[in-house]
Amino acid sequence: MNRIQRCFKSLSSAGFIRILDDHQLELFSHGIAYSKLLQQQWLNLRPLAAHLGSTHKSSSDSNPHRFAFTRSPQFLTNFKKLLEDHPRKAKCPTLIKHQQSSCVLNDNSLFRVKSPGTVLTTDFLVEPYRALEHFYNMQRESKIWWMRLSSDPSRFSIVPCHLPDELDSKSYQAIDITSKYGEAGEVIVEKLSLVKMEDNEGFILPDARTGERVIPTVIRSTIDLETATIALLLDGCDHRRETQSLLLNRILAPYQCGIACLDEDSSLSDDLRDLCLHLTNVISQSGLRLCQGSDFELTKESSKLRSDYLTESDKLGVPYTLMLSNKTLKNGLLQLRSRDTMIAETIHISDVPDYLLNIFRKD
Repeated sequence: MNRIQRCFKSLSSAGFIRILDDHQLELFSHGIAYSKLLQQQWLNLRPLAAHLGSTHKSSSDSNPHRFAFTRSPQFLTNFKKLLEDHPRKAKCPTLIKHQQSSCVLNDNSLFRVKSPGTVLTTDFLVEPYRALEHFYNMQRESKIWWMRLSSDPSRFSIVPCHLPDELDSKSYQAIDITSKYGEAGEVIVEKLSLVKMEDNEGFILPDARTGERVIPTVIRSTIDLETATIALLLDGCDHRRETQSLLLNRILAPYQCGIACLDEDSSLSDDLRDLCLHLTNVISQSGLRLCQGSDFELTKESSKLRSDYLTESDKLGVPYTLMLSNKTLKNGLLQLRSRDTMIAETIHISDVPDYLLNIFRKD
């Protein structure tokens, strides 16, 4: 079993994916939660965009050619929505975002995803004379975004795509952003395509600088959400460390914090439990996502705490765990244990959750 297969097995046992009989992968439980957080990050990216909501891909939009989208009924519908619903944004340059339920292409060598999936699409309508400038800027911005979400930013590359002979490079450009996993292969996480529209009077916008009416050039970004989700999960799992930790981005981790408590004095058990419940309430109200289950683990065995709870938390990608003991009741001090370093630092209970929130804001 190679290391990628071991990663898939680990992700499956942790409840992030399901491996189906036909070797397809399907997001499951924690993976679905992670996918929704990734989708929200995409919604927050380039916040000035006009959001047009979700659609289902129709049979009339089934042309597989990546440059054919400007001739699709869906593109025309989106353009009309821009003019009608977002008239103040109807100028060059502008951004349109929409989501589609569509067939997954499965054009990578590492895994296949069960269809249908969700395609996240961003259309950047730009001035024709600045199209290449915008295209290069968008490449750079997209690559940096993926690198920030990754545990290993060096995985991500911009790969130019070969154009068919019948297409002019002055009117068409295409690149893929890929995530590489050594000799095992690579996954396309985002596709960028540039199409210069000509002689189409149905698509005219004013230039934001000059006011001149122009037919915009379109730069389209497409992300297969499920494919990208599994690629990032694989990235967090394939870290070549001895541990089985899942190194997820702290903002995207389905659970950001856990509470583990070592109860060595039965006479203080009720007080310790009440303290854990108080911390659970405080952290939840702060907006941080607590680990699954009862939100805290209370045990009398130190070895069980480390071998079971902390190991399971690391497999779930939980970035931080608050570790309490009977001494916490006396001096207010607890240990904040990091998933990435496995080192615990001492903080005072009154600093929770502000201390944690400051850490997460840095991302």
